[in-house]
Amino acid sequence: MPWSEPSAKQLGATLRRLREERGLSQESLAFRAGITKNQLQLIEAGRSSGRRDATGSSNPRLSTLVGLAEVLGLSVSRMLADADL
Repeated sequence: MPWSEPSAKQLGATLRRLREERGLSQESLAFRAGITKNQLQLIEAGRSSGRRDATGSSNPRLSTLVGLAEVLGLSVSRMLADADL
């Protein structure tokens, strides 16, 4: 399945759920994963930019996904499977 806006939103919602289940703030997860809080906010929202007029879905790098998954105690494949991707 190609990466799409619904896929990005689905991943974002899954990341938010996993983060909240572990009692992590956006700031804590982002810091521990080596990304900025703004990057995490955009990924969780499924957006590529914080600008209101910007279009496009988030498309995080593999290294970003690896960092997030490690902090959450999952493999990237398990994280994507949890998101049904």
